[in-house]
Amino acid sequence: MNYYEIQKLYNGYKNYGIYNMYNCNNANLNSNIFMNEVPVNSEVGYIELYVTKNLGKEVATDAVLTIYVNRGDLDQVPVKRLITTQNPTLIELPIAHNLGNLIKVPEYYFTTYNLTIESEGYYKITTLNIRLFPKIKSLFFYNLNIISQGAPNRDEIINIPPHPRDELINGQYL
Repeated sequence: MNYYEIQKLYNGYKNYGIYNMYNCNNANLNSNIFMNEVPVNSEVGYIELYVTKNLGKEVATDAVLTIYVNRGDLDQVPVKRLITTQNPTLIELPIAHNLGNLIKVPEYYFTTYNLTIESEGYYKITTLNIRLFPKIKSLFFYNLNIISQGAPNRDEIINIPPHPRDELINGQYL
């Protein structure tokens, strides 16, 4: 492939380097091999959690936090599990996780995370579709509610809806 064929391929964007974000082609100009490659964001984002009991009067020092990614339609893969010992709890995660579904926005690809918080004697809290941003802390405040004997299950599920411009690459939103 010669210089002019490469110029046609890139449609006049004048980017003859390794990556052109407009058509997502990766060009190895030395071997004349072209391949499609997903521009996965390699940066990290943070989830900062404040988990309390008794309407904020006690710090939940024994709550089990589990972070999941969605793989495919309904499969969730745990990627991190820890026990809270203090407030706040800071969790660092990649913007795009290699085990999860990729979602495309104009700037980059990313993965949403699901979080469960469990503690013995308290209702479970689940947050779906947590989206992280590069080098930004996303703050979440949770209060664990005591299980009432004889009362119906009151597990909490919080679903953060996707942005309308997000395009799912592999899998489906739950």
